[in-house]
Amino acid sequence: MTDPFSNNSKTGWFVVQTNPQREQFASDQIADHEPYCPRFKAPTGRIKPLFTGYIFCVATKYWSEIKNAPGVRSLLMIGDNPAKLSDAVILNWRAQERGGLVQLPDPPRFKAGEKLVVLRGTLTNRVVIHSGMSGKDREDVLIDMLGSMVKLSIKTDDLVSEAERDARNSLRERRKTLIRSRNVSR
Repeated sequence: MTDPFSNNSKTGWFVVQTNPQREQFASDQIADHEPYCPRFKAPTGRIKPLFTGYIFCVATKYWSEIKNAPGVRSLLMIGDNPAKLSDAVILNWRAQERGGLVQLPDPPRFKAGEKLVVLRGTLTNRVVIHSGMSGKDREDVLIDMLGSMVKLSIKTDDLVSEAERDARNSLRERRKTLIRSRNVSR
């Protein structure tokens, strides 16, 4: 594994700390150094910097121009010289962009320690405790069997939180009540 802050990269990128909420302003001030500010769309719908308070720019021997630019607080340093981020890291972020925004993976559906209910299989309706993801589309859970906690791997689609189960049951009951009231009125 290569060190992302290796000073041996062909060009490399400086990590630039900006003044609070001034990423765009600082980028404009160092435009000659190809600034890059990866952005993403937050769940609220706002476009935000991926690394609040930081931008990146192509490494140059004239780094004092960058360090002293308006809107720039400092450069990430190693001793007396700026640290360099490898080109591969920036290329990786750019490869994850769609429409100029970095596409982040979906957050995990369940939290560690959360009580879940099994929907299908031999353990249907059993309450289990989430202990993490075990692979693509599978979750590790703990279940009490004969007084011991046993770890199992279950398909994500076969699990639901207790709150989701209660909401589903409530909807099912309301549907039944509505159907009964229609049948009585006929």
